[in-house]
This record gives sequence, C-alpha cells and structure tokens, in this order.
Amino acid sequence: MDSLRHAAPLTPADVLQALPGMFWDHDCVMLPGLGGFVCNPRSAWYDEAQQQIVPPSRDVLFNPRLTTNDGLVAGELMAKHGVAYPEALRAVDALVDALKAQLDEGATAELPGLGRLYQEDDAQLRFVADAEFERVLGSFGHASIALSPLESVIAAAPATPVAAVEPQPQPKVVSLPKRDETVVPWRTQLARAAAAVAIPLTLGGAWLLSHPAGSDTMLGSNPLWNAVPVAATYAPAAHAVLELEEATSPAEGLAEFVERTGWEGLLEFDVEAGVPKAGGLRVMVPVSEPAPVPVAPEPVETTAEAPVQQIKFLIVGGAFSVEANAKNLAASLELEGFESSLHFQDHNQLTVVALGSFVTEGEAREALADARARGHEKAWLKRL
Repeated sequence: MDSLRHAAPLTPADVLQALPGMFWDHDCVMLPGLGGFVCNPRSAWYDEAQQQIVPPSRDVLFNPRLTTNDGLVAGELMAKHGVAYPEALRAVDALVDALKAQLDEGATAELPGLGRLYQEDDAQLRFVADAEFERVLGSFGHASIALSPLESVIAAAPATPVAAVEPQPQPKVVSLPKRDETVVPWRTQLARAAAAVAIPLTLGGAWLLSHPAGSDTMLGSNPLWNAVPVAATYAPAAHAVLELEEATSPAEGLAEFVERTGWEGLLEFDVEAGVPKAGGLRVMVPVSEPAPVPVAPEPVETTAEAPVQQIKFLIVGGAFSVEANAKNLAASLELEGFESSLHFQDHNQLTVVALGSFVTEGEAREALADARARGHEKAWLKRL
C-alpha cells in the first residue's frame, strides 16, 4: 500500500480523471453536495422505422437532488491511489467546491471525458454528455443491425381425396373367470395333505380285506391267513390288555405335533408313525413374528415465541463501496454510544452504516434530531 501512495496530496484533477471509468461498473456516481450522475439501462429494441435492431444502451442523466455522500468516489480514489479515506474525501470536496464556484459565476463546468455542467436561468443544473462518452456508453460499442421483415407466401397444398375404409369386424372378447387367488391357511394345507395320504391307505386296506384268498394279494403269502382258528385255552394277563390298548392308540397328527412342539421352518413328518422322519411329508411351517412393542411418543414441549418487531426506519450516517470503511465508521459510532449496524444494498452495491434502527417513525425522527445535535449534521432518515 505504501508503494501506491501519492507523494503529493490528491487534486481535483485526479478526481476528474477517475470519474469516466467508474460508469462501466456503477449505475450511479454521486458528487457529495453537487448531485449524482445516473445511468438508466435500456434493453435492445427493434426500430420499425429504420428497420434495424438497436443494441442495449444506457442513458446518462444528472440529478441535482442526489447530494448524499455514498463514499463511492472516495473509495475509487483509495483503491486507485492508495490514500486514506479522509484525504480522498478532501479531494472530492475540493472538486465540488471548484465546480460550484464556476457555476455560480455563470460559466460552464467542463468534466473531461464526461461532458459539461451549466446553470439555467431557473437556477437548475443541466448536464450535456460528451459525444464520444455517450456513444460508447450508450451502445457498449456495438452497432445497430439491419433487419428487414420477410414476406413469404405458403401455397396451400391440394386436398387429397381419402378413400372410404370399410369397417372391420371387431373380434368378440370373452371374459374368462378370474382365478381365485385366496391364500389358504397352512393348517388347511396340512389337513388336505393328511387326507391325500389317508384316503389311498384306507381304500387299499379295504380291498385287501375283501380278497383274503389266493396269491394275488400280499396277505396270500401269509400261511396263517387261511388257517383254522384255534380256541385259546388260557386267560390273558391283565398287563396284556394295557399293552394292547397302548399299541392301538392313534398316532399323533401333524397339526397336533406342530402345536405341541412349537415347530417352525421345514418339517419332514411321518404321518403313519406321527413323528418327524427323513423322507416323510415335507411341510414348511411359517415362522411367527413377535408382536411389535408399542412405544409411547415422547411429549413435545412447545414454547411460545415472542413476536418480532419489524425494523422500518434507519438513521444513516454514511454509505461506502468499501466494506472496511463502513466497518471503521460503525466502530467509531459504537464508541460514541450509538447502536450502529451495517446494511448492504444490492441495487448500488453500497454498505450503509446506520446510527440506529427503529420500528416507528416518531422514534426514528427523535433519534435523527439527537444524532444531528451530537455532531452528525449529514445524518438522514431512510425508510425500509
């Protein structure tokens, strides 16, 4: 920064030299106490009279009411020459005083590279832009494009006759009965499987009993099947009756076995013996899922939020294009006892330093009077 610093103080000529280049990056450049140069953008448009496309442009106007110090020109001088803000502001004020002196004498104030300022009989300031500056800034260096309207005639194609199409017979659609996709419980499936095994066994046993003789049956190979019965000459013991009863007790069914043992998964079961056995009837017993444990929802604590009051007014002490300068001013205001705050504006890329924020206009105007009484005469009220 020290290598960029001027050996001599800045002069109004340095400020005039920096002004033309600022219009390429900013739409509003203000000279505090004199007025502001405003660039109004204009989109590209078609000139029907000249039959050409006019490129986008910007019209430069002068507004004598924009006298607030936004710090933009001083910030440009600080960045270009490496000087402090007070020195840059003094150079801007010196240029404004020189221009006012020329205008008060009735002379025209020349702004090299921009144009000239003059005062009318009604004491209003007028600005005439330099021809080259207006041409370059007005069209961004682009020329108009000639574009003549095109007239084309589209011949109507002759209508082609369409041959009549005989209606084709539509096939008859026969709706088939829908398949019953009802899910059968596994207990019913077990009962059906047991019946499928028991019915052939019952029929086969009845047929064998009805044909005891001959060698065509399995019982025909038994030599005692056709023997004459011999009456017993002894009385059976008491325990024999118990063994007979135990031997003739029915085998346990598949459903009773699963319910008694709590079996889950694949099971090979011997239906005749009533016990699990490899090679027996294969049945997949579904695995029962544990019932979910209900979880009580946690109570939600709700706290009433206090209503937030919206800020509608600001007491502005300055506006800067360099954020560091805005922070320096805010820090000095804090030392003076003000509740300063920074607010960035998108439309002009400036950081506004506020001495205070208020909800009502009455409070804001009282604070504005207090700020001016404490030495901040250029402070002003901004409505959000």
